[in-house]
Amino acid sequence: MNLVSLRRVARFLISGGLVIAAYYAPYYVLTEFCGVWYLLSSIVASIISSVINFILQKFWTFENKSRVNMHLQVIQFCVVSIGYTAANGGMLYVLVGKLHLHYLLAQIIVSSIIGILSYWISGWIFRDKTP
Repeated sequence: MNLVSLRRVARFLISGGLVIAAYYAPYYVLTEFCGVWYLLSSIVASIISSVINFILQKFWTFENKSRVNMHLQVIQFCVVSIGYTAANGGMLYVLVGKLHLHYLLAQIIVSSIIGILSYWISGWIFRDKTP
C-alpha cells in the first residue's frame, strides 16, 4: 500500500468517525428522548449523515474537487445511500427485533459492516475519471 492509499484510508477513517457521530447523535436523541421508533430514527439519522458523508468523501477523503458530472455522483451516492439505509434497517430489524440485541449494540455491528463496504463503493463513485 503506497503513501497516497494510506492517507486516503486514514482520511476515510477520520471522516467516517465524524459521519458516525452525525448519525448516532440524532439516532440516540430521537430514540431515547423523543420516543421515536428506532427504525424511523435510523432513517432520519441516515439522511443527515449521508449529506455530511458525501461532502467529506468527495472533497476530502478522495480529493475529487471536480464539479464536472457532480450531479451524477450525487445520484450514484443517493442510490447507494438508500441501499445502505435499507440494509441498515433490515439488519437492525433482525438484530433488535428478532435476536433482541440492544439497539445501540446492533447499530455498532451494522455500522461496521456497512463502513467496510462504503470505502470501496465511495472509491468507485469518486474515482478520477479523466482519460
